[in-house]
Amino acid sequence: MSHLVTVSTIRSKLVSYLRALVSPIGLIILVILYLFSSLPYQDTFRTFFFDLYQIAIPRERISAPVVIVDIDEASLRQFGQWPWPRSLIAQLVDRIGQMEPAAVAFDIIMPEPDRTSPCQITQYIPGVDKKLARQVCDLPSNDMLLAASLKRGNVVLGVGGLEGEIKGHVKAAPMRAIGGDPKPWMRHFSSALTNVTELENAASGHAILSADIERGVVRRIPMVASVGDTVMPSLSLEILRLAGGSPSFSVKSVNNRIDGVGVENLYIPTQEDGSIWVHFSHHDPSRFVSASKILNGEIPPDELSHKLVLIGFSGMGLVDFPTTALGERVPGVEIHAQLLESIFDDTTLLRPNWAPLAEGAVMVLLGLLIIWGFPRIQVRVLVPILIAVIVILALAGLAIYSRAHLLIDVASPIFLFVVLFGAMLVDSLMREELELRAMENDLKIQREQAAKVLGEMEAAKRFQMSIVPNAKATFMYEPRLDIASRMEPAKMVGGDLYDCFMLDEHRLFFLIGDVCGKGVPASLFMVISKTLCKSVALRSDMHEMDLGKLMSQANIEISRDNSEMLFVTAFVGILDLRSGELTYCNAGHERPLIIAAGCHPLELKGAGGPPLCVIEDLEYKTQKYKLAPEEFLCLFSDGITEAANSSQELFGRERLISALAGATASASAEAMMELACEAVHTFVGQEEPSDDLTIMVLRWCGKLSDASTSHQPDM
Repeated sequence: MSHLVTVSTIRSKLVSYLRALVSPIGLIILVILYLFSSLPYQDTFRTFFFDLYQIAIPRERISAPVVIVDIDEASLRQFGQWPWPRSLIAQLVDRIGQMEPAAVAFDIIMPEPDRTSPCQITQYIPGVDKKLARQVCDLPSNDMLLAASLKRGNVVLGVGGLEGEIKGHVKAAPMRAIGGDPKPWMRHFSSALTNVTELENAASGHAILSADIERGVVRRIPMVASVGDTVMPSLSLEILRLAGGSPSFSVKSVNNRIDGVGVENLYIPTQEDGSIWVHFSHHDPSRFVSASKILNGEIPPDELSHKLVLIGFSGMGLVDFPTTALGERVPGVEIHAQLLESIFDDTTLLRPNWAPLAEGAVMVLLGLLIIWGFPRIQVRVLVPILIAVIVILALAGLAIYSRAHLLIDVASPIFLFVVLFGAMLVDSLMREELELRAMENDLKIQREQAAKVLGEMEAAKRFQMSIVPNAKATFMYEPRLDIASRMEPAKMVGGDLYDCFMLDEHRLFFLIGDVCGKGVPASLFMVISKTLCKSVALRSDMHEMDLGKLMSQANIEISRDNSEMLFVTAFVGILDLRSGELTYCNAGHERPLIIAAGCHPLELKGAGGPPLCVIEDLEYKTQKYKLAPEEFLCLFSDGITEAANSSQELFGRERLISALAGATASASAEAMMELACEAVHTFVGQEEPSDDLTIMVLRWCGKLSDASTSHQPDM
């Protein structure tokens, strides 16, 4: 009893020490990964929470500086399908100009000449009079009419950024760089889809229309981007420049990042790449004025006076409707309008550059809280604390967004907090499981009954040893198999067992087990268990044998007359000597090891269930593993791992692994077994064995053609 109490104490202290060491190290690693890399979950969780902020508290429209002239369904019904003649668009620009807007911007790209121009129409009329055609071609083209209208107005034309071959040249207002060249940090396009040259030359401003789409949602818009070597402002920044009469726009860089953009006295903070998070409000039809109403003169003149006017589409089939962070599908031109509104109302969103450091600090504090508090506070108190921390963090992030318009990532600290809580909970359950195993080991110890007659004990020992086969001798003429086994009872007789025999000419059945306890009761129960297991195996269908069902049947039969309530751990397997496929089932036994020369031994994973005679009518699970010819399978009882020396130290799995790892490539199963046994005997020294020692080592040598040249077992 004192021996197992000492073992339990050692295990408990070891687990506590490892937990105290590993938990802070794991926390530090996670925080470093968060600060200096992009974990797979980060962007998804972060944007999800940022979207929740906007859904919970969408932006309210304080001012209405922007009007969208909308080419809507009504306009298309009255003036025909798109594209309209540029002469009609020129009329629209002139009508808007008469209302004295602050500036006008097109969210439309016109990359090809207008085919409805007078001269181009004559090309599609067969038999047209040549004199008439010359007279018609003397008329100004629709592009010329629109260019003239653009010159009379304060109009911005947009281009679309493209990737690929560098083509052409784009126009842009002069950029004033503050703090260094910002181009390395901003979004870059190699070329752009531009308007026809005549229109480009007539426009007062030029802007890039491209926006960032993340998983189908528009959340950010670049305020500046480079096309080739030219830095272009966004549509929002360029229309503000024209409205303010500024000859240029500015870009400020600080510490290898873009800090913000501006025109004249207006400064707009941005993200490090020059983009800005759009602060969305709900879709509002009052932002829109139908283009047909302007062309028909149906709106009052002051409707557009001193306003920023955006011309765009909402007609179905003309443009895709991107999704906002609020989950609404809106015309693309409305996103530019909402960005301008947030700039005017000073409600633009910003994720500050110090946010990752602050978030990392919160992660460290929460991690330390879990590491310190979990061992000291009961779980029923920790769960409400966990929920409270999550709620507080979420509300804090929402409050900072609502009041300061800052985007702080609380998703990552919450995720780390939950993960650490789960890890510590699993650790606690594992420690309790170790304690439970120690208690089970305590229950195994039984006092030896009064000394038996030495002759009877010797006879019992001889009988017991006679029913376990000599694996090496049994299979010495099987070239596909290299196997060795040994059983050393701790007393005169023991409770360990093993067996191995051929089911047919190609399949090897083997098992190893350990009955709870030692001495005569265990040895008798061992004989019964081994006999019943073999009986069940031989009665089963040889071709469709399911080890899980076999183990379940053996469990039923062994439990039937188990008045002493004994139980036995067992590992059974079938090795197909044609392919090396191993089918196995583990009933609470020590996990076997897979050993290959030059490689660190590995545990054979997978458990079929608890020991036999613990739970009746239990369905055990079957596992599979493909053995390679160079791999040894080592099965052993806990008499090896729990062998103790004079200091009551346990031999343990690590020493067994170290002993087996020293095997050479030419080692046989017998040599591997001797390595393990010698290591245990050297460790124990003169101390009496505390438990039965049983070990079986086997190796599949390959198919018959391969096995003939492989290492053969010692004769």
